[in-house]
Amino acid sequence: MMKVTKLEHSQLKLTFDVTKEEFEKALDKAFVEKNKTVSIKGFRKGAAPRSIFEKVYGIESLFTDALDVIFNDKVQEAVADKELVEKFVGRFEPVVEEGFARGKDFQVSLVIDTYPEVALPEYKGIEVLKKDLTVSEDDVKKAIDALAKKDATMAAKAEQVIAKGDYAVFDFVGSVDGVEFPGGKADNYELQIGSGQFIPGFEDQMIGMKADETKDINVTFPENYGQADLAGKAAVFKVTVHEVKEEKFPEFTDEYVKGLNVAGAQTFAELQDAKKKELEAAKAQAEKDRQFDYIVNEIIEAANVDLPKSMIQERIDQFKAQYEQQAKMYNIPFEKFVELMGATIEQFNDQAQKQAEKQALFNVVASKIIEVEKLAPAKEAIEAKAEEEAKSNGKTKEENLQANFARYYSDLAYQALVEFLLGTAKEVEKDPKKLAKAEGKAEEAPAKKAPAKKTAAKKEATATEEKKPAAKKTTAKKTTKKDAE
Repeated sequence: MMKVTKLEHSQLKLTFDVTKEEFEKALDKAFVEKNKTVSIKGFRKGAAPRSIFEKVYGIESLFTDALDVIFNDKVQEAVADKELVEKFVGRFEPVVEEGFARGKDFQVSLVIDTYPEVALPEYKGIEVLKKDLTVSEDDVKKAIDALAKKDATMAAKAEQVIAKGDYAVFDFVGSVDGVEFPGGKADNYELQIGSGQFIPGFEDQMIGMKADETKDINVTFPENYGQADLAGKAAVFKVTVHEVKEEKFPEFTDEYVKGLNVAGAQTFAELQDAKKKELEAAKAQAEKDRQFDYIVNEIIEAANVDLPKSMIQERIDQFKAQYEQQAKMYNIPFEKFVELMGATIEQFNDQAQKQAEKQALFNVVASKIIEVEKLAPAKEAIEAKAEEEAKSNGKTKEENLQANFARYYSDLAYQALVEFLLGTAKEVEKDPKKLAKAEGKAEEAPAKKAPAKKTAAKKEATATEEKKPAAKKTTAKKTTKKDAE
């Protein structure tokens, strides 16, 4: 008989009675298998009598294998319960209860994680900041300039005075307390002013400098600077400008525009229109993603779910494996790779934990909403997706269904969830978070009472963006996380 007990973290404990007769039969099975692998003088493997085996190795040598037999039987008994098996997540953890001894009845247990119960908060009508779909003329200009940048040429600026966006060629020597430091010196260094590659304040102070001018630039290294002996310290860089350059873009003649092959544009006006539409589409998608992310965060912050440890650990392993693979690609030790990202192993592990918890929570909450709102894709929709993909991958619809059914189902269900939550959300003119914070302060101000006991703020596990290690740079430049991106 199986006794089912609920534990914390969505675990179940399945407890079974084991009779002394049942254990003896398990010992018999264990002996047959064990005897095949041991060597006893005077006998072939598997041919030694039980009495000789026990005299040489002792009956206790069979206990572990016999218990394995018992546990295998109990696993089969557990999975035979069709209603129960649907809840199982991860692997069984076998436990021998107290009182185990040969010749006595005893108990064993199987502990297993289960799919968690989800208490959904209110997920309809969530207030979200209204979409901003504005695309300015400056946005279009920057996009077109970026398009033509591959054909741009560099030329000496007529007026050799640095402005934002210009390229300066200069020497610099850095010092702290009058002493030069390693990596703080370079000759004929070329930098686009305003690109943000150097530490804060450096590039801004170069604006207005002229060719052949020398100037002391005073800056302070960031507290999180990669070189610990410089972090947070004030420094002086003696800078000598040699030349000021600017980019010269090609003239947007009809011939040049046609050669760009952008949405069939034949003239500059058509190119502007095409890029504007492209930016508007990208902006619309970005705003849609922003709203959905906000709504999801609101829901999962308020959801009540006791996540099983194995569900979180699975995602931690996936998260770590992703970065270990990147480190392997660059032939860099994993610890060094993490360091180049601007983090310690402890910080990385903490981020992996938060990321895993958030992903696991999103998955179970999303699945519950899909179930409650009946958003699961119909068979016809899945088949249509397989047929559509068959046109491009050279496989039949049936082959695609067999290989990619789970992906089709997941993609369609996710799309339905996005449209449902956005469709039920309420757009507002002001950021709901900032508005709530401001209203909270306004309510507290006049009261002048003893402050109420604060509730613990819920932690939000923010996603870590994929980062790549950067080449080593001069110490005049930033070595924060941005450099590893």
